[in-house]
This record gives sequence, structure tokens and C-alpha cells, in this order.
Amino acid sequence: MKYSCVFQNTTLSWHQDGAVGPIPLVLLHGFCETSSIWEDTLTRLPGLPILRIDLPGFGSSSLPTEASIAHYAACVQAVLDAAEVQQCVLVGHSLGGYVALEFAQKYADRLLGYGLFHAHPFADTPERVKARQKGIELLQSGKKALYVSQLFPGLFTPEFAKAHPKIVQNLIETGQKQETEGIIAALELMLNRPDHTETLQTATCPVLLLLGAADPLIAVQETLKAALPADALSVSVLPGVAHMGMFESAAVCSQILAQFWQFCTRPHLSI
Repeated sequence: MKYSCVFQNTTLSWHQDGAVGPIPLVLLHGFCETSSIWEDTLTRLPGLPILRIDLPGFGSSSLPTEASIAHYAACVQAVLDAAEVQQCVLVGHSLGGYVALEFAQKYADRLLGYGLFHAHPFADTPERVKARQKGIELLQSGKKALYVSQLFPGLFTPEFAKAHPKIVQNLIETGQKQETEGIIAALELMLNRPDHTETLQTATCPVLLLLGAADPLIAVQETLKAALPADALSVSVLPGVAHMGMFESAAVCSQILAQFWQFCTRPHLSI
């Protein structure tokens, strides 16, 4: 079912799916995506309580009042409060992973575990900052359709994109429907977000790293090295997968998410 609440003049939308349970798996989508990115994943996780959030500026959520990672994390907490969720297992894809790290730093007591799905703890490099700034300029010039059409094909391996053009096209069409201001706000928060290596290394709950070996955006080995001191770390590096594992390796990713949720919640659900 679909729900909404208002936090700091931003309307936040989310879906609650699957079984009713006190400790849901909360899924955050990535950049230029919406909570619909997880629809196929839902069909592979029958019985799990799942909460899918539209981040500010995407899907049915309105524009953020502040283009900062802290504001987006506070919006996630506002949704949990409105949904009467005291603790959860939080997994974020790409942009959603950056939000999950910020959430873990500020609201650790709300987490029984969190996962980075094609995400890393590092701040943007100067090269990435310049690329995002160019993207903002392109969007401000009124070329949203062009920007989004260039974004998604490179997130898949060439082989997958060629074999599944409809998946890529659906993502492009969804991305092009998002408001320009929301896309720009997300770019601004990403290029200004802090380094969260210490947050990852000092995690007090289980952490999942779900990465693609062929991901052009994630430095896999550097991410693994940064995470090594973390306790209860679960790592899955998917061969032949780029940045969109929920499509490129759907069954495996769904199984990993289910197992991680079960690992994090089993001691609590058995009380």
C-alpha cells in the first residue's frame, strides 16, 4: 500500500509491501530512480515486510527543502516515524546507499543492519565533482531528456544493455519524468556529501556490501579495503555485473537481501 507524510514542507511517499512485521527491510532507490526500481525484487521476496521510499524530488515525493545528504537522511527517519517503525534493516542503491550511510551515522539506534547496494563510503573525487557540475549545467539549460538518456545505458554492462533494451528504455523514461529541480538537488547533495569511511568502519550493526565487479562507478577494491575493519561485514561481489544488480543479477541479489534481513532480524524476531 502507498502512504505519505509531510516533513519540513516536503511530502514523502512510501510503499509498504509483503507481510506485516515490526522490522521491515527498507529499500532506498538510486539517482534518477523511484521506489518502482524494486518492483521485480518484491516478487522474489515473498513474506518479507518491505518498505520502499521515494526520496525527495523523485517518484511521488515532492522536492526537498534542502539539497543536503543530512536532509535526505532526516526524511528517511520521518518516514520511519510516520510508519511507526522503530528499527529496520536499511539498504540503499547508489544514491540511496549514500543516504543510508548518513542515516547510519546520525540514527544508528534505528538500525539492525544496513547495506550499500552499488555504493561506497567515499566523498566525490574532483573529477566526479566536475562531472556532476556539468550535469547540473546541462539540466539548467533545459536538456533533461538528453541528460537522462545518456545516464542509464552506461550503468549496465554493454552485453546486458544490448540484450535487454526495454529495461534500459523504461529506466530512461522514468528518469525523464522526474522534476529537473529534484535531479539537480540530488546532484548537489552527492557532490557535497562527506566521506563516510569512518562511519562504515565503526558500524555497530551488520553491514552488507553488494557490489558489481564490472561497475564503472564503484572502485570495488578500495571500497572493500575501507570496509574491512567493520564488524559483521557481509560482502558479495557479483561477477559480470555493473551498477544495476537488481536487473543484471535479479535472483542472486534478491536472495542476498533476504539472507541479510534474516541475519539481522532473527535474534530479535525470536524473542
